[in-house]
Amino acid sequence: MSRHYKIDGFELPSVTTIISDCSDKSGALTQWAANMVVEWIRSHCRPSRITEDTWIATGENLDEARFNFRNVSQEALDVGGGVHDAIEYYLKTGKEPKIEHDQILAGFLAFLEFKDEYKLEPIALEETVYGEYFGGRTDYRGMFNGSEYIIDWKSSKAVYPEMRYQTAAYRSCCPSVVGNGVVRLDKETGLPEWKDFSKTYERDLKVFKTMVDLYYLRHPQLAKKAGYKEVT
Repeated sequence: MSRHYKIDGFELPSVTTIISDCSDKSGALTQWAANMVVEWIRSHCRPSRITEDTWIATGENLDEARFNFRNVSQEALDVGGGVHDAIEYYLKTGKEPKIEHDQILAGFLAFLEFKDEYKLEPIALEETVYGEYFGGRTDYRGMFNGSEYIIDWKSSKAVYPEMRYQTAAYRSCCPSVVGNGVVRLDKETGLPEWKDFSKTYERDLKVFKTMVDLYYLRHPQLAKKAGYKEVT
């Protein structure tokens, strides 16, 4: 879902909207959706007693399996949102939230382990920031081991290159920030994975700025709404 920010009469796309529009994930997503079909069949259909590695599925089963990816995707979004909410509550109040969902709890425990390893002092949470022709919302801006950082909380299965571009874009909006990275909070193991992208910031920001130009060249009507002036 695309998100836009309105400021001074202009409508600016979010950082993630720009990155998603300029990134081709069709191959990986197609494979993932196919995997979700197989996973549903193995979980909901009974194995054949005659032939090994064979499942018996009705037409109704196949219809449900075909759209399983939608349910899995929504559940992942719900878990990710729950983890973010739990972290925000803790950082604002200093109290641990009551969590009943196992995966949300695992993600939050991963955050607590990360917090215990690194000294965090939040300055702003869920802060809306604006750059040249784009807007965004940071998860965390604050001190990280004595330096001001932009940090994003991720509950994905891996760390992807797009995350570098996203945090670089946010960092470019905050002159006092000297570092950026993501913490992947594993929903299964409850372990954190810290990735510091500070050393590749200049290159990552250059990639993102190229994506901004590409986005508006692909969408001239949106370029008008944003007041975008084509780079020559």
